[in-house]
Amino acid sequence: MAEFRASEANLRTYVLVLRRHIHWVLAFTILAVAASVAYTKVEKKEYSATAQLLAQPSSGTVPIAGTQQTISPTDVLTDLQLIAGAPVKAKVAKELGFSPAVSASEDGQTNVINLTATASTPALAERVANIYARTFVNYQRTNAVNALTAAESQIQSQINSIGRQLAPLIAQKAPTSATNGQISALTSQQTALQEQLTQLELAGSQSPGGVEVTSLAVPPTSPSSPKPLQTAFIALVIGLLLGVAAAFAIEYFDDKVYGKEEAERLSGGVPVLAIIPRVKSWKNTRRPMVITEIDPFSPVTEAYRSLRTSLQFARQDTGRKTILVTSAAGAEGKTSTVTNLGIVLSKAGERVVVVGCDLRRPRLGTFFGLSEIPGFTSILLSPGDIRDDLRDALQSIPSCPGLALLGTGPIPPNPAELLASDKAAEIFRVLATGFDVILIDSAPLLPVADAQILANLSDTVLLVVMAGKTTRVEVERATELLNQVGSRPAGIILNRAVRRAGSVGDYTYGYAYKYRYTPQPAIELQAGNGSHPGERPRTGVWS
Repeated sequence: MAEFRASEANLRTYVLVLRRHIHWVLAFTILAVAASVAYTKVEKKEYSATAQLLAQPSSGTVPIAGTQQTISPTDVLTDLQLIAGAPVKAKVAKELGFSPAVSASEDGQTNVINLTATASTPALAERVANIYARTFVNYQRTNAVNALTAAESQIQSQINSIGRQLAPLIAQKAPTSATNGQISALTSQQTALQEQLTQLELAGSQSPGGVEVTSLAVPPTSPSSPKPLQTAFIALVIGLLLGVAAAFAIEYFDDKVYGKEEAERLSGGVPVLAIIPRVKSWKNTRRPMVITEIDPFSPVTEAYRSLRTSLQFARQDTGRKTILVTSAAGAEGKTSTVTNLGIVLSKAGERVVVVGCDLRRPRLGTFFGLSEIPGFTSILLSPGDIRDDLRDALQSIPSCPGLALLGTGPIPPNPAELLASDKAAEIFRVLATGFDVILIDSAPLLPVADAQILANLSDTVLLVVMAGKTTRVEVERATELLNQVGSRPAGIILNRAVRRAGSVGDYTYGYAYKYRYTPQPAIELQAGNGSHPGERPRTGVWS
């Protein structure tokens, strides 16, 4: 979404967005084509037959002497409107016994009109088209004859009127020059009108004009509907458009964090210290999996070693020991991060204790196959000496000398109050005297205040962000909560990162380098000796 909304978005960005969501484009396209195929299978077949009509000049107009009448495009459009008019449809429906489905169109730039009828059978389509064509021709001829008769009557009336005017003038015994002029003018008018009348009578005797059938309809050999190929092509185009729209909509409204640059920007510049790739074989996240022990040369293990190196450099001058690992919400990988980071630190010669301070939903013990009781709350509620209680509660990890577990203990009714107590701070101070690194697993930041309290007891805070799960708002709010208690995160761990199709300049890092080493079959954490090539010997746990 960040790259889609960026001001520098270009054609390449749009292509990459489509690549990333190509499954949506394909899904919509396939669904649309499948729907069109199903539709053509169930749609009732229809047949279309076409008769052709020729539009001609109407004889109902008075011709001008010495000119030839022609038809204009407006006359053709008028005929098209009249074909679909109610009078013609009513006549045809009366003859057929039902209202026909017809359409008319101009054949290119000619005066030919295509009259198409659609029906359930080829024979019925032919019959409807021909009946409709003949009915319209008769309708137009009747109108033309009526118009011709009216024109003839009008001209004859004018001729008779002129004759009545001429009679008294001609009857004069000694006509003047003015009278002769009137007689000449009236006679000329009468002659011209008589010629027009003769032309109308001649035209009427030949053809009344209007339209005529030039080609009768014939039964069609194939249905006009459905058209499987045409329908499928249209559905393909519609499906592609919907798929592309869905891809961009999903990209725009997706508020998950996926990349390094986005995580750093949302957190106000907190650096991403490690990008932990997703473990493809870890399908059930409810079942703990310690990848640094199962596959010590995997890209995931190397990512944790890179995190270890970053922390060791950061601690060289400051001497910070207590590291809080938290996340914005639950199930984002903070407990697995604590476990694997504790292992790689211990294998580098550090004396490490992992402390279960998630007093709401403890899981740290399950990663090591150890009990959480007695644990942290046991010491908090005990009236005895903290060192003695720690000796009883601390559990060493057989496969990782130098690594110890302090479980959560019994879940208390008031976790926040216990973590804010002076004794909780004292426990960490005592642990710091016997261990090089204290890794704290806490509850998530947003639901409860436990992590904010623990942040004040820690030297360093690491924020786990799960790629594709943690939202933008959650990263911003988690950083804000830590800043409110004066504990700006020292770094972000981008967990379960995957290569997104079409990523642009973000966190798409490859782990192509491989050791020439074949990992041994998966072993239980307690069963191994914890030694791997290149790692220093470990010292014992605090006592």
